Amino acid sequence: MNTEHEELIPLIHACLDGRATDAQASRLNARLREDAAARDLYLQVADTHSCLAVDESLWMDPSAIAAPPDLAVASTPKRWFVWRPLLSAAAGIVVGMLCTTVVFAYVGPSLVKPKTIFAESFESVVRTAPGLPRETGSWGGDESVVVDSAAGVKPRTGGRMLRFLSGSHQGENSPRSQWGDVYRIVDVSGLAGAGRTVARVSTNFAQAEVTCEERFACSVRAFALDRDLSTLPSPLNQLWLQQNHNASGSRRAVLTDSGRWQEVSVELPITSQTRFLVLHLAVDQEQPILTSGTVQFPGHFMDDVKVELIPRP
Repeated sequence: MNTEHEELIPLIHACLDGRATDAQASRLNARLREDAAARDLYLQVADTHSCLAVDESLWMDPSAIAAPPDLAVASTPKRWFVWRPLLSAAAGIVVGMLCTTVVFAYVGPSLVKPKTIFAESFESVVRTAPGLPRETGSWGGDESVVVDSAAGVKPRTGGRMLRFLSGSHQGENSPRSQWGDVYRIVDVSGLAGAGRTVARVSTNFAQAEVTCEERFACSVRAFALDRDLSTLPSPLNQLWLQQNHNASGSRRAVLTDSGRWQEVSVELPITSQTRFLVLHLAVDQEQPILTSGTVQFPGHFMDDVKVELIPRP
């Protein structure tokens, strides 16, 4: 770990503990936006932080976890909720038996057929709106457009697919970004029932042929929210979601073969109090590393996004 990233650790802890100022939170948000290594460091520190906060009495009984109060939106970050250990397994980061024990309790094999509550193949979508959406029914994020076959890649199903164009969007004015994201809010109010339920978010990514110097990765993240959408800040940002969700999951994969679709999925627990899932789907350029400017994706695509609910015994 280089010195620059070591200096981020106190800042990350300050945000997780609710001690960060507005300026510190903005600075961290900018670094997470621009630097893939900083995002990886954030996940590692957050997982360790969350594991230390778990009460032993809640390890294997999610029904014992009380829903957090409906907190008013504030600039001061809130302390993480006790379900953060799920993030570590979903991101592929192992931080000890404490976290893995909790994960197995929630996301073990299911004998119940999943119920699809959201499916998107982009047949009726034109493009994403700039920035994170604050309501259901639309896609938002960095610049992308829906296309037919392009750059030698065909849609996985149907006749259309989403194409990532840029690591930024109109009005963002980011000085450096290697990360292109799209977001969607899915309403799950009342769908979880009284028992244990897992939400599975999956999608498919593909890339056209790239040079030997280039390397790209894709990721699927999901955040569970108990609050009403009217309480979300405007503009909404990823750092706020990371600090105010009730459960989350994350999975990342390197994009390999040209033109081949790769499915990536993640699971997270939801309860009868969960009202919305925020989907965060992204592609980023791992190599070469940009020193300035915004990545322009040469041929990167997404298709067949799905959200399923799985009751657990």
